[in-house]
Amino acid sequence: FTPLEQKEYYADIYGPDFKPSFAGRKQGKDEGGIYRMSMVDDVWDISAVFTLSKEHLPYDTQKPEVLLERVIKASSKEGDLILDCFAGSGTTAAVAEKLNRQWITCDLGRFAIHTTRKRMLKIDGVKPFIVQNLGKYERQQWMKVEFENPENRILQEKAYRHFIIDLYNGKTLDGYTWLHGSKAGRMVHVGSVDAPVTVEDIKSTILEFWKLVGKEQQIQTNGIDFLGWDFAFEVNETAQQFAAENKVNVSFKKIPREVLEKKAVEQGDIKFYELAALSVNVKVEKMKALLKLENFIMPQDELPEEVRGSITHWSQWIDYWAIDWNFKDDTFHNEWQSYRSKQNPKIDLSTTNTYKEKGKYTVIVKVIDILGNDTTKVLEIEIN
Repeated sequence: FTPLEQKEYYADIYGPDFKPSFAGRKQGKDEGGIYRMSMVDDVWDISAVFTLSKEHLPYDTQKPEVLLERVIKASSKEGDLILDCFAGSGTTAAVAEKLNRQWITCDLGRFAIHTTRKRMLKIDGVKPFIVQNLGKYERQQWMKVEFENPENRILQEKAYRHFIIDLYNGKTLDGYTWLHGSKAGRMVHVGSVDAPVTVEDIKSTILEFWKLVGKEQQIQTNGIDFLGWDFAFEVNETAQQFAAENKVNVSFKKIPREVLEKKAVEQGDIKFYELAALSVNVKVEKMKALLKLENFIMPQDELPEEVRGSITHWSQWIDYWAIDWNFKDDTFHNEWQSYRSKQNPKIDLSTTNTYKEKGKYTVIVKVIDILGNDTTKVLEIEIN
């Protein structure tokens, strides 16, 4: 524990006309008047964050930085590790960074993580940090707890798929490997909890779909909805092409993280949003690559009318986007980004990068929309 001191102004204690008879060791003067340093007591008079505050963010539970500054200074030294298990608007991480502490912060909500990321990027001289998703590990634990027969993987997966189909308001379908249900005249495939939906999964589902249609003549459908926690890169483009060649209409929808929250499930507050489509143009000139966003299409059937009505240009769907100019099949490195803030509500739609060496590069473009969903685009370029 580090004892903290605060300024006590004589005018506040004894009145505006009071003048100390001698200057104490811990006495000083500033624009507020003559003060003395005293130990911080157990009543903290700290203003809340108001709408017009410089640090204000659109987050209900935001705490003032001065509050966290006092807590962190009192309980740690420079270089210590600060852990905040409820990131919220990111105040703890932001203050820890500014006070030269190491930090880890986490949150169940997508919006909290996205708000924190943007807040950290605004700090001058912020050190590199990583955004990680527990993803499949969290879902694996949830599956063990939520569904019976943990020792029997097949029965457990069947119960899981029935659960997702029910949340999707569909009907379950047993006896098939890739087709798991139906809804409104369309078949439904449910992706695994611990692996992304791949192009090969989609091809296998389409082939099984045609076997089913040929076998069950009464089935009137030509569409499949793919529900997945994650989707492999370029699924939207590659799989759509295969589906079109096989005359099957396909849609890809994210299983929302809220499925893991019992309260959200009980309230029926679960929405499956279709994957967005991102169009990117990249031009190479000698050692320089010019990258430009050309379109971003968000399926709008499930969106509130007030949200749809406020959008006049496709770029308004985008809240943040970033680029890894040299992706190496490992971690996404945020080497450039543009995002909206209160001070600067516009985003850049193009940028350039100058490479130091010739060769082939994989470029990853990651977009986060106004709902907190992310869309990824993979580009292969050659610098020569």
